[in-house]
Amino acid sequence: MTAVAPHNEDHLQTRVLPEDRARAEVYALLGNLFFQPPAEEFLRAIATNNAMCNDAEDSEYCRVWRALQNAAAAVDGETVKAEFDAAFISPGRQPVMLYGSFYLAGFLNEKPLVELRDELTQMGLARSSGGHETEDHISALCDVMRFLILGDHDTPPAELERQRDFFRRHIGSWVTSMCDAVYNAREIVFYKHVAQFAREFFSIENQSFDIA
Repeated sequence: MTAVAPHNEDHLQTRVLPEDRARAEVYALLGNLFFQPPAEEFLRAIATNNAMCNDAEDSEYCRVWRALQNAAAAVDGETVKAEFDAAFISPGRQPVMLYGSFYLAGFLNEKPLVELRDELTQMGLARSSGGHETEDHISALCDVMRFLILGDHDTPPAELERQRDFFRRHIGSWVTSMCDAVYNAREIVFYKHVAQFAREFFSIENQSFDIA
């Protein structure tokens, strides 16, 4: 992982390095997978994606990615939807929580969420009026990290220190526990592979921030 390229006075011309664009794409992938169950087309796209790892690479990251690809190739959309609903949106308390405040404070809608909302407001990031998940949901946090890495037409990419600070406080401090909960849930089959891939990616992010 590398820092984004320095931007000039016209941030519309900011060049994002390929390594950082690849990071942003993984955040987008995980954000989508944890926001809603993947449809058949999305599963096939995962199974046939050859850009994430080259054939010669034998890292743990590539191992868990290929395991996720194999799982995506072997499952259908209806099965994954049933698994997603049972694990993450069951009536009452879900078997697996995907919210940072639950892991940081033990309950939903606690102080960590309030602090996160204040910070997002300062960043100019408002919650979507149609959104049904709180801002500390892992999918929403992945969206924020993607925004920090890439920026948009109004905002340049964030400096690496800003990315590190947000990641460490709002994701890295609890996401391993969430991945463990997903992996260990009885309702989970396909999402075990998502959890393993997410755990490895977030671990690499954390280690990379240490040496950047």
